[in-house]
Amino acid sequence: MKLVAAGSKILFSRLAQVAANAAVVMVVAKTLGPVGQGHYSLTVAIAMLVGSLLGGGMGLAAVPPLRQDKLPATRMLSAQLLWISLMLGVLVLLAWSSTRPEAAAVLARRLGWHQGVPYLAGLAAAAMLGFEIFSYDLLARGRLVVGAAVNGTRALGHFLLVLLLGVTGTLTLAWSVGAFAVAQILGAAMMLAILLNEVRRPAHPSPAVPVELITGDDVPADLHARSLFGLIIYNMRRGWLGQISAVAYFLLLRLDQGLLEYYRGAAEVGIYSIAVYVGEMLWLLPGALTPLLVHSSAAHASDPDRDRTAARAVRLGVLVTLAAGLPLFFLAEPLLELLAGGEFEGSGPALQALLPGIIAFAPGAVLAGDFIGRGKAHWNTQASVLTVVVNVIAGVLLIPRHGPVGAAWSSTIAYACGSLVMLVRFRRVTRMSLRTLILGHR
Repeated sequence: MKLVAAGSKILFSRLAQVAANAAVVMVVAKTLGPVGQGHYSLTVAIAMLVGSLLGGGMGLAAVPPLRQDKLPATRMLSAQLLWISLMLGVLVLLAWSSTRPEAAAVLARRLGWHQGVPYLAGLAAAAMLGFEIFSYDLLARGRLVVGAAVNGTRALGHFLLVLLLGVTGTLTLAWSVGAFAVAQILGAAMMLAILLNEVRRPAHPSPAVPVELITGDDVPADLHARSLFGLIIYNMRRGWLGQISAVAYFLLLRLDQGLLEYYRGAAEVGIYSIAVYVGEMLWLLPGALTPLLVHSSAAHASDPDRDRTAARAVRLGVLVTLAAGLPLFFLAEPLLELLAGGEFEGSGPALQALLPGIIAFAPGAVLAGDFIGRGKAHWNTQASVLTVVVNVIAGVLLIPRHGPVGAAWSSTIAYACGSLVMLVRFRRVTRMSLRTLILGHR
């Protein structure tokens, strides 16, 4: 029951987060139009991608030693803060290089960037990098809900700031990116403050993420004696696979927007991004089951309830996503035209093309937790990479001719392929018949 309560709190916080993010997108879209919204969406995507790439596994790999109390939490945090400082320097250098005449001309044409925007995007990337690391540290201390709660608060603050800029008539692309950066910095600062307060208390590790699921090896006995750079190297060696999975999953969600900009321009990215933000809200429903499966699927293979629980979760995830997706399919065009305006009338058909893939990927969203619980996190990475490859191939074929709808269909095809692979893996490892998986009958 404790896990169910935690899952409900996480779902509530995520709903608040995504609703606030969607509201931000609507305000930016109405103010800046399709081109400005496209530039904003691409800028946010780049910041998120760079932050994920530079994460280095610093948070994920730190969970086992922190949970096993192999070294003081403050020692690991010092190494992580050193890494964040180094990556902030890298981001400043990247931002500076992007202001050189040749690069600046390309970025101004493709992304609408002018002086100052690259630095704002870099600060946002650094803050998101820190937020992710601090989230893992708190997870190791058993604080499952904190990250989601701060995420919801951060998103609400972001919306209020953007709304204020919109009401005062000062909302430009630069100010939009600046508001995004401020929200990420405040979110990371809140997480750091909570973490600093937490490490003063005795550790209370969470049962929801067993140590052996994150690393197959014992934590070195001498880890506490290593230098800060030694701890950084340890985290990079142990966390790189999980970081690749995170990057692959992000590309799965946003790479089609990059292809759309390349072939059709920023205005159509703006139209498509509205459909993406609304459609992705549905993934919160099956995603809320993930923490529960991480726990239940970590049971011994002889446990008769383990596989049945996972199968029930898959069925439930599909049903709730389908129940929400079907009405949205028929309401997509009038709803998005009402929310975003006539300039974004192409968002409705794009959302309709995207919804079958979102529903098809519901089993994959659920099984991601099951695979982690079984100690097979690399299966998620493999499925994500395959899905990205399919998305690129389908996007190259469909986007030049069909624009946002082509991007949506390429994602739908990719999501369906990735989910199918995960379902096949699940059936193979559980030896469960298709009838049992679908109907729950023996």
